[in-house]
Amino acid sequence: MGKFRKQVKDRRYRADVVREPGTLASRVSGLIYVEAMANLQEVEIDEETTAERLDSEAEAESLWVGELTDAPGQLISSPNDAPRAGSRRLRIALVGGDLFAIITAWIVVLGLTGNLHEPERFTRSSAGFIPVMVVLTMGMLVSGKLYRARTCSVRAVETAGILRACLGSAVTGWIAADRLGAEDLKLGTVAWGQALAFFLIFACRFGYRALLRQARRDGRFTRSVMLIGTGDEAYELQKMLADEPELGYRVIGVVGRAHEVAERHFMVPYLGATADAASIAAENGVNGAIIGASSLSFRELNQVVRSLLDAGVHVQVSGGLLGVDSSRLRANPIGREAAFYLEQVQLTGWQSWVKRVLDLTLGTIGLIVSAPIIAMFALAVKRTDGGPAFFRQRRIGRDGKAFTMIKLRTMVIDAEAKLEELLETNERSGPLFKMENDPRFTRVGKLMDAASINELPQLWNVIKGQMSLVGPRPALEREVATFNDRLLQRHRVRPGITGLWQVESRDDPSFADYERCDLFYVENWSIRLDLMIMLQTFAEVAKRASGKTQPKPGPAVAKTS
Repeated sequence: MGKFRKQVKDRRYRADVVREPGTLASRVSGLIYVEAMANLQEVEIDEETTAERLDSEAEAESLWVGELTDAPGQLISSPNDAPRAGSRRLRIALVGGDLFAIITAWIVVLGLTGNLHEPERFTRSSAGFIPVMVVLTMGMLVSGKLYRARTCSVRAVETAGILRACLGSAVTGWIAADRLGAEDLKLGTVAWGQALAFFLIFACRFGYRALLRQARRDGRFTRSVMLIGTGDEAYELQKMLADEPELGYRVIGVVGRAHEVAERHFMVPYLGATADAASIAAENGVNGAIIGASSLSFRELNQVVRSLLDAGVHVQVSGGLLGVDSSRLRANPIGREAAFYLEQVQLTGWQSWVKRVLDLTLGTIGLIVSAPIIAMFALAVKRTDGGPAFFRQRRIGRDGKAFTMIKLRTMVIDAEAKLEELLETNERSGPLFKMENDPRFTRVGKLMDAASINELPQLWNVIKGQMSLVGPRPALEREVATFNDRLLQRHRVRPGITGLWQVESRDDPSFADYERCDLFYVENWSIRLDLMIMLQTFAEVAKRASGKTQPKPGPAVAKTS
């Protein structure tokens, strides 16, 4: 107890970098989650109170943070009696999906290894092993905090955590099998069981995210928050949250200076002055606040944070750093004051070498394996209208150098000439063009586009070093001519067959999201991020091929032919 009191005394406020559930791209505005700790000079803490508080924290920090409402547009009455039905349903769905994945994986593996075909042997040595692996794996997922938003809001972190949980439970399970006398359960069987469990858990969580994101776009499972600050940073935060409803925030209004709200044309109502933030939250039944720190003075920021925390409101403070992945932030207090160290952008070194090796290895293997598929569809394209099977187009690559990108042709022969006639029907903002039902697509072209088969010849561009497996979308010359100086930074890396924008915001019509994804990738590139994007690409392609995608409403970007 004494040790705990000393820790609290040394650090009254704790700040954790978190990212609310949503896309990788949503990390561009990293938020600081501020949580009040008790002041020992004013409040005596006993172990029972501490235990209750920690239990409350764990509940509030369930995978999709906070008290949620599952009714469109429904306001939460107060932070203390917020409806938890939505949160409970989400929790049950996520846990149920993980349980289904683990049990299914082990039934399949034990069936394939013959244990289920020999009832006596199965009953004797394996019947008790499935529940053992379920308990071990679920325990590892819980201990890895894989049911909390701070861990699961970023897919790369979540996937790494699932992998650790499956590996840890595999080792422990193998030891348990030996102790249970299940001699027929060899290490290979355990390894295959947990490998399949990993992929099924990943698949279930991918589906869970997709359903949740769509529900949030429809106004369900959202969290009511108010935005504090009326400066440029707060305005950009408001625009981002409006463009990305799948993040789960519903901004009910802004608090700050009335004249700045009018000047910047905020899209949400003005609620009042910063000094009245706590009472405004209570009056509107809001249990969360997002603060644009640069909009407030040092004194205003500290006063409003403390008043909101005293009122039981969850507080997130924007760091004001655009395009910075919070993994580059390191807690580095100056004296007793909270501060963060920002890691340098690293685009060179051993990771660049590994990336090129992966490009060459996987690109070569992929081209060899997909050669029959490419040949089959090339023949189908040729037979459609007698035109060329492949489509070649100049794109801008690394360091602004032009190259010829090759794809299977999905549109009519004179598609480029017909583009001018269709510009008025463009569904995208900015220089990119996209139509949901583009009349230039051929029948076989629509099939290839849905499954991304037309992209396979680009593996040759990867092998030649003109492209990478993962990177920003290769831009057309006419598009690059409209890019601002900041967006031109995307040419510091090779363009990719797939990328952050393709897997996160391809159906979003906003050009701002396209810019945000590209710059985020360039400034925060890593091998781990590439691997995560590749995993998401397979899942995204499968979803698109099955016809389960829906365009996002509102003004982000898609590809041209």
